[in-house]
Amino acid sequence: MKTKPFSELRKRMTPERRAKNKTRAQLMLLHHTLLELQESLGLTQDDLEKNLSIVESILSELENQEDIQLSTLSHYIKALGGNLKLVAHFPNEEIVLAEFE
Repeated sequence: MKTKPFSELRKRMTPERRAKNKTRAQLMLLHHTLLELQESLGLTQDDLEKNLSIVESILSELENQEDIQLSTLSHYIKALGGNLKLVAHFPNEEIVLAEFE
């Protein structure tokens, strides 16, 4: 069976499909980053469950959704012991759009 480069397959996708795939990839990277953060902090799944009763549903949402709500991400970050800050980066400045406490 002859294989084709992914770039060739991507060219045949609709713009909507490419956008959807990009969003899914970003969410998978976010999920991976959060798991690495959890590991680097030395926190187990049990530790997180003690800090936040809905961690399993949050992890499930991160794994299965095509989009994630900021409140969900904020709850997860809180369970890790941090706070979420939403910042917009511009060439000459950064603007804090929201801080979740």
